[in-house]
Amino acid sequence: MTPKRSHGLWIAIAVAMAMLMAGCGSSPEPGPPEPNSKVDAGTTTPRPPTSPPSPGRLGSLAYGVDGDIYVADWDGSNPVRIADGEYSGEGPIWSPDGRYLAYRHTNCDGPEDACRHVVISDPQGNVIAEFPGDGWDISWSRDSTRVAVWVTVFETIGVFGADGERQALLPMPRGWRPSGDHDPRWLPDGESLTLQGLVVPIDGSTPYPRPLSGGTYSPDGSRVAKATRNSLVVAEADGSNPRAVFDGWVWEPVWSPTGDRIAFTTWKGGSGGVNQLRVLDVATGTVTLLAEAGGSDQLEVIDFSPNGDRILFARMEDGRIGVGSLWSVSADGSDASRRLVAVTSWGDWLSPGPTP
Repeated sequence: MTPKRSHGLWIAIAVAMAMLMAGCGSSPEPGPPEPNSKVDAGTTTPRPPTSPPSPGRLGSLAYGVDGDIYVADWDGSNPVRIADGEYSGEGPIWSPDGRYLAYRHTNCDGPEDACRHVVISDPQGNVIAEFPGDGWDISWSRDSTRVAVWVTVFETIGVFGADGERQALLPMPRGWRPSGDHDPRWLPDGESLTLQGLVVPIDGSTPYPRPLSGGTYSPDGSRVAKATRNSLVVAEADGSNPRAVFDGWVWEPVWSPTGDRIAFTTWKGGSGGVNQLRVLDVATGTVTLLAEAGGSDQLEVIDFSPNGDRILFARMEDGRIGVGSLWSVSADGSDASRRLVAVTSWGDWLSPGPTP
């Protein structure tokens, strides 16, 4: 069972999917993986395949429902269950190259924080690796070879290869605490992770502050977008030359595949108002309203479609993570939102990964 996020005013979004390429045929459900072999006390991994698995079809949707993981066409049609049990799929699921999926598995009868594992599988559900990992999102490196997760939430970060081998165990500075539930993310260089204003080198050297670190980086790694207390700010990758591009509370900005637009969610009328999904044209500064949710429901942007014409977003009932539905909407606001999956707000499109 996933820890509860302290969303408060959080949330966001919108976005949705689309494109004609997508897919996931009706392959049969895979049989059970071969037994795992212990690598060390903190890592377990099955026997690695002799070659990397083939990538999934561009645009495919992966999502989690009631403990199962599914892969479907971009619009939610033709779903195939690839994992059956106590699984969840919050945050990025697909690796940038589409060869792997990362999701969570609760697998024991002991304390919950000792039972939560990260599963790496191929698009058919064949397990490549499983290892202990806590937190919420699972962050893929740009070259799809590593993931970063909490080993102990807010205390130590683990860097694991796609084969399950632990490559680094990184302690956070004593006394450090984020404001809310956050997970480590990769910086574009692949040599460091970032968390709310702090850069954590994976070579174990001392973490250090950097302006706007913890934001979302453009596909080419040249710029960063970050939601501050009262605005959305875009700057150079090192935090220099910041400029406010939207005034107001913003949650989780997401770049389009070409870096020309940023999707985000905001509130109209304060915390008790309407949650809105908007998209910003970075060159012109034009902001377009795409979707709204009233009452206690909240929106969260997930991803752009591979060609950038649609946005995948979640609508969470009463702000509850995983409870709600998945939707898509055109990035230019030319059509109404379409519901793709009715019984979960956990999902991820396979879109082109950023340049390594």
